[in-house]
Amino acid sequence: MQQRRLVLLGSLFVALGLAWWLVGRRPVPVLEKPSARGCEGCHQVTGLEASHVAIGCAACHLGQPDAGSSREAHAGLVRIPGNAADMQQTCGAGTCHPAVPLRLANNVMETMAGVVSVDRWVFGEQPSPTGGGGVATVGHSAADTHLRNLCVSCHLGAVKDAYGPVGGRSRGGGCLACHLKYPEPARAALTAYEAADDAGRGAALSRFVHPQLRARVDDEHCFGCHSRSGRVALNIQGLTEANADGGAPVRTLEDGRRLYAAPADVHHERGLSCTDCHGSWEVMGDGRLANHREDQAVVQCSDCHRADAPVTVDYEGLDQESKKLVGYFGLDAPGRRYALMERRPYPLLGVEVRDGGVRAFQSRFTGREHPLAPPAPACTGTHARVGCPACHDAWAPQCVGCHTRFDPADVMFDWKARAEAPGAWLEEPGPMFSEPGALGVRTLEDGGSRFEAFIPGMVLTIDFGDGGTRFRRLYAPIAAHTVRREARSCESCHADPLALGWGRGTIAFQRSGNRWTPRFTPRFPRRAEDGLPQDAWIGVFAARGAKATTRTTTRPLSPDEQRRVVDVGACLRCHPGDSAVMQRALADRRLPTPSAGCRQAWNR
Repeated sequence: MQQRRLVLLGSLFVALGLAWWLVGRRPVPVLEKPSARGCEGCHQVTGLEASHVAIGCAACHLGQPDAGSSREAHAGLVRIPGNAADMQQTCGAGTCHPAVPLRLANNVMETMAGVVSVDRWVFGEQPSPTGGGGVATVGHSAADTHLRNLCVSCHLGAVKDAYGPVGGRSRGGGCLACHLKYPEPARAALTAYEAADDAGRGAALSRFVHPQLRARVDDEHCFGCHSRSGRVALNIQGLTEANADGGAPVRTLEDGRRLYAAPADVHHERGLSCTDCHGSWEVMGDGRLANHREDQAVVQCSDCHRADAPVTVDYEGLDQESKKLVGYFGLDAPGRRYALMERRPYPLLGVEVRDGGVRAFQSRFTGREHPLAPPAPACTGTHARVGCPACHDAWAPQCVGCHTRFDPADVMFDWKARAEAPGAWLEEPGPMFSEPGALGVRTLEDGGSRFEAFIPGMVLTIDFGDGGTRFRRLYAPIAAHTVRREARSCESCHADPLALGWGRGTIAFQRSGNRWTPRFTPRFPRRAEDGLPQDAWIGVFAARGAKATTRTTTRPLSPDEQRRVVDVGACLRCHPGDSAVMQRALADRRLPTPSAGCRQAWNR
């Protein structure tokens, strides 16, 4: 425990030391509240929380608060502080938050390192889906133009240049992306300001209700960026773009996408928020370079739902940032002990470990306590190598075909340059589904492996607009955030071709010697490029090469693993998963010896 604590504190001190070094190389903005001769002589601002009122306007907005004229006072003014380009001079200045800009510099939400690297690899412009640089390196190659057109709005470095709350179409904004909050009085003041003419706006700014900057990060702050790609912000609420039953949409987003009802995540139903699980050391990073999201988002289901006792710290063992947060959210009861995550020594501020090892989770927003059930015996036994979401995610969003083409005669919006540019990448998506994912394997940091859920990351045809095309069939690992208490059935893995990676369709078992052999009939037609069905990941009992997934540490099931899964599926044709014979097989970790009845059935 002491070693973990030292590692965490060491990371913090290194970051703080670098921050203070940078601060010492440039002037520090005024942090004292300006006198009536300064900003407050013209602007009577209300609404801002006490901590920011105390440091004064110039600490964030810079400018020259004690100048003799309005023009001089506004020289160097930062109208919307907190963007990545100025956060070191505003939010990160002086004694405010000096370490945070340095942590964000390697944050995957700032760099988009995973998105950039995978995109370039898919386009054939780099040899690996990892380690190709971030959004700052994006130039004007085919892959990079594709990123500029369709992708790079969703990173913290994108500039917020307009007043207003964070919403469904918000992108970027640095610190503001998470911490900006417009209570109703601030929204009303902004509406009045925007509706006024030039003279009226001056009057509105003389008495203005300022938005707030809060440590409380609501789910709406995550929605803008995380409602695309893996769509976890939609999934967790039980919203999907796939209309399986032909029903009416339950919501239409600002960008026109229609959403339909699906099972919601149990944590969302219980009132938990995104930041109940994903705390500050994950969201803002700890300064280490993250190549992909899983390098930074290290919390696991087993951090809360454990079979053994977690490592804990008391209040004094927390880092200073966590101490502030437990005080802010009322999670600092005397004698409280906090659980640490397994992969990194970050504290789970909501998880309290009490006498006798009893654990409870207290939401930082609702204050409600939730008991933390340990995993079921099947989870820690036969299925110990199966990741929790692979069984407990009810569904995952899946698109089983996409055609992306470049039209040199069209015009695109360049999200990096923030201007229109010639040529445009256009997407034509295929059918959408909300179904459990396929099973694949991840190699872990300790050298072990784990079965996880995967979805079609790209079953993609790229048309470069010059007559050249490129076809890629790639699946990507996903934690869909559609967790349910009930797990998927035995049949949904062992007798479902989709789970095996073969694609949608039907399996008919035929006897071959002394075993059952599956015959797979695909639902979708086979692609001419590789002979596999449109929605497949792998062929029946076939292997794939290195270019099968969007990670170097993941792969589809091997032919031997596929056979072992299917052998269980053959038994499930007659013996339900909850039958005595299959439960004994779970306990013994091997298939039962066929009985006389089984052998007789084979011979029919």
